[in-house]
Formats: sequence, structure tokens, C-alpha cells
Amino acid sequence: MKSVWSRLPLVLVGLFAISCVSRADLDEIKATQKQILSKLDVIAKRPAAPAAKARPQRPRGPDPKKTYAFPIGKSPTKGPKDALVTVIEVSDFQ
Repeated sequence: MKSVWSRLPLVLVGLFAISCVSRADLDEIKATQKQILSKLDVIAKRPAAPAAKARPQRPRGPDPKKTYAFPIGKSPTKGPKDALVTVIEVSDFQ
């Protein structure tokens, strides 16, 4: 008898859940589902949109194969004048 009373709330909740949905509600849900599926079929059968033309990539940063000349004038320098690599630091103190 104890197990019957412990399961009674679960049975009542199940019966309540089943009784909340009417047959008309189920038919409406099924009809709406068919409409959605037919629309998805139409979309799936459409030809794919042509791919957008790829724009040429802009070069990023300076060209590593090119030698750039930067006039340093009478600016202070460190190291030999004929070095293979020159690092120039530009800053603005305000």
C-alpha cells in the first residue's frame, strides 16, 4: 500500500500532461510541421548562389624584397655607417 501512495503523484502528473493536449492541437502541430518541411524542401532545391568574386588581397606591410631609403640627415646614430641593416626608431615626445 505504501508503494501505491508514493507513485500516485507521478501517475497524476502523467495523466495531467496527457490530458493537456487535444487532438486538434496535435493535428495543427502536424499541419504546421508539414508546411515547414515543404518550405525547407523548396529551399534545398534552389540552385546555390554564385560565389562572390574574390577581391585581390591588398599587400600587408612593406615589400620584403624591396630596399627602402629613409633620410636620416644629421640625426644621432649608433654603429657603422655601412651596416647591412639599419633600425630607425621614430618617436614623438609631447
